[in-house]
Amino acid sequence: MKSIPTFCRVCEPSCALIAQVTDGTVTRLQPDKAHPVSQGFACHKGLNYLAIHQDPDRLDQPLARQGSRRPGEGQWQPRDWDSVVTDIGATLSQIHEQYGPDAIGGYIGNPSAFNALGSQAIGDFFMAMGSRRIFNSGTQDCANKFAAGEAVFGTSTLHPLPDIERTDCLLIFGENPKISHMSFISIADPMAKIRSACQRGAKVFYINPRQIESASPKTGDVVQILPDTDLYLMAALIHEIDALGRFDERVIRDHGSRIEDLRSFIAPYSADAVASVVGLGADAIRSLADTFSGANRASVHMSTGVNMGQHGTLCYWLLQMLSFVTGNLDRPGGNFYSEGFYPAAKAGRARLDNVFFPSQHGEMRHIRGALAGNLLPDMILDDDNPIRALVVIAGNPLLSVGGEARWRQALEKLDLLIVIDLFRNATGEYAHYLLPSADMLERPDLNICGLGMQYQPYVQYTDAVVTPAGQRREEWWILSRLLQAMALHAPMLEQDPPQPFARLDHMLSRSGLCVDALAQQPSGTAVLDTQSIGRFYTDFIQTDDKRVDCCPPLFADALTLADQQFQALKQAAPAFRLINLRTNYMHNSWYQNVPTLKRGANASNSLHMHPADIESMGIQDGDAVEASNEYGRVQVGVRSDSSLRPGVVAMTHGWGNRQTPGMRVAQQHPGVNINALLPNGPGSYEKLSNQAFMSGVPVSIQPVTSVADRDASTKPEL
Repeated sequence: MKSIPTFCRVCEPSCALIAQVTDGTVTRLQPDKAHPVSQGFACHKGLNYLAIHQDPDRLDQPLARQGSRRPGEGQWQPRDWDSVVTDIGATLSQIHEQYGPDAIGGYIGNPSAFNALGSQAIGDFFMAMGSRRIFNSGTQDCANKFAAGEAVFGTSTLHPLPDIERTDCLLIFGENPKISHMSFISIADPMAKIRSACQRGAKVFYINPRQIESASPKTGDVVQILPDTDLYLMAALIHEIDALGRFDERVIRDHGSRIEDLRSFIAPYSADAVASVVGLGADAIRSLADTFSGANRASVHMSTGVNMGQHGTLCYWLLQMLSFVTGNLDRPGGNFYSEGFYPAAKAGRARLDNVFFPSQHGEMRHIRGALAGNLLPDMILDDDNPIRALVVIAGNPLLSVGGEARWRQALEKLDLLIVIDLFRNATGEYAHYLLPSADMLERPDLNICGLGMQYQPYVQYTDAVVTPAGQRREEWWILSRLLQAMALHAPMLEQDPPQPFARLDHMLSRSGLCVDALAQQPSGTAVLDTQSIGRFYTDFIQTDDKRVDCCPPLFADALTLADQQFQALKQAAPAFRLINLRTNYMHNSWYQNVPTLKRGANASNSLHMHPADIESMGIQDGDAVEASNEYGRVQVGVRSDSSLRPGVVAMTHGWGNRQTPGMRVAQQHPGVNINALLPNGPGSYEKLSNQAFMSGVPVSIQPVTSVADRDASTKPEL
């Protein structure tokens, strides 16, 4: 038996693992106790990955569809790589020649961000074709941060981290670290650091609509806000901090611009003005402002619970303002940028001239090269130059983007759908071709995803733990072969033998490293000491004047809209607001098929409601209800949950596999697709960032009282 160091590529901490390998087979994954950064921490996501690696439903060979392309119909014909690449290349070339490059689109799923060579090849692939119709899962959970970074700091890749170990007060908005292990900060065992901070006297507040699992007497308190009102709470906090005279005028004078425009925006949002909208007492808001601004060192962080609201970009802007105006940006115990092995902040520099361009779907923009995922079906079904071919890489937009019924229509209409994935997922059920990709244990890799967001900067290389099974291939190889079949330049295959890590070696050279040198290090890891604190305003910020833009002009229309929505909420609030519920039993499409995660109450996804709401409707725990709004309706069992506020309901995403025979466990436990209730199409996302509106969505809840109701309520799910 061999013990081979590697690391997890499921979420941002990239926790170090040890793979136990016997006769070429991985038999166990366990934490790497010798790793200098993660130090033996790894969560259930990485440790459960072995079930994905060994899943009998994995794709092992290229498959071509014959006959009907509806789920469960037609025949899948095994093919060899040479013939399937030739056929796909010919069809792509024909579409490209006849209809132009924008007739070919791409949807890139979340796992691609954790695949150093794959993400590089994706850029090469679509650039070579000249297509501008690229979509990715970022517009479902984090595009707002890229948009705000560009506007406030001049770059999409500058995201200050909270200095948890030295802070005296930490505000965490829309995040549940015990479950999610945090996002846009690559940190091993965040709860241990939060617990230690509280032990030495730091105050930690989780601003969240739920009494989340992260909060406890030893780890901090919940400030239970109403969903999708964080913008107004943040504005009120800044308003009250200014009223206390606690703006750091020296820092603002030396490093800020348009501070008076910020003050003009926050002026109407006093604690008294926002209290009824955010669901908190005015005195509680003033107390929080006093505690935060009165701390010697204070820090902030924000995640998907806020990103997915209607004003994610504006919230991330005000989050940065909370840090900046109090003098806590770029100081120990506050927020700091963490430079990694390559100067990512400079690489993400962006200009904000002529950001938007006209289209028949309204004004649009690209965020880091991507359009709004909510518009992809419209660009297939209702466009003068429709997308005719779609390449989906490590993604499942049918279930992860709003508007399932419209997605099914769009996928069926495509002339060519290529899905590169580990599984025949719900999206793949409509594919013309399924191409099997290698998983994280079957490919060499570099932990590039955390670049610029590592609490402790380091770089780790892993070789493939085992050889890819069957005919599985790495994404970079598949995409490069397709380029060659189209007679286009494939830079990652241009050398003989191929040198796929050449570009990454060039990036590593900025820190005096290379892949070969890393491979010789214990755990394949080099810990970096980049001395980032104190360099934010000189080395990292990328605005032309090297100042923090405290109120970017680009936000003008969004600020007006936010105020209009605030006034509407003061007049009348929705009866129920739907939020996403994070659990340890669902992560992404690949985990939908893990049998050990389908047990007991977690064998399906219920609609969580406050006990008082259940009682007022005259129903009981477990009864069926219909959740509906203008976008769709679903029938689902209800579960009593006192962690919620009355008027707030919650469901877990990632379900809805009734028509996914390629993933047998997932189909046996299909659950309900929460995204059937989400806004979709033009106007359904934040214009500034392309970020979808997915949390705090108004819904109506009614008991299901008859068989006729039950039958009707399931129809939109099909």
